[in-house]
Amino acid sequence: MRTHTKVVSFIAIGVCIGSVIWFGLLGRAQVSQTNPTHQTISTLPPIKNCTEHIKLIKAELVDQGGSQVAALEVENEAYVGVISISVEQLVNREKHSTVESGFTPDQPPLTVIRPSETKTITLGNLGAKAPIRIGGVIFADGTEEGCGSSLKSMRELKDFHMNKGGKQK
Repeated sequence: MRTHTKVVSFIAIGVCIGSVIWFGLLGRAQVSQTNPTHQTISTLPPIKNCTEHIKLIKAELVDQGGSQVAALEVENEAYVGVISISVEQLVNREKHSTVESGFTPDQPPLTVIRPSETKTITLGNLGAKAPIRIGGVIFADGTEEGCGSSLKSMRELKDFHMNKGGKQK
């Protein structure tokens, strides 16, 4: 009789775990499919700047190919050129970012924003309430400014671009 109750209890526990997985995880997946991933927003989310020498000149919400994007015009106020800049937004635990980078495997880095010049950077997949962040910048003299997570992503991208097509060890 004890064996019978053990078997029944293991089956009951298995059914409970299976129900939680089925309704908990798969139910959320079905709900996310009913919500559109690209929502239409009426105003641009707030913009934060983690850098000292990059100034936001103009920000607007534009329609680009049927989807909304944020167009940020930024100015380099430093005395050296920018070779990489990151603009990002964290929406529903997903990081959406645009990194303008001048790194190449076979040449010195190219300047993407010269001193005192402006550049327009676009960012898609916008969330309505999550702030957009000018996350980080790498200058031609090797100095960096910005938030730690942005700079980490930019360094990883730099390593990827610098080693791509390079000599294999």
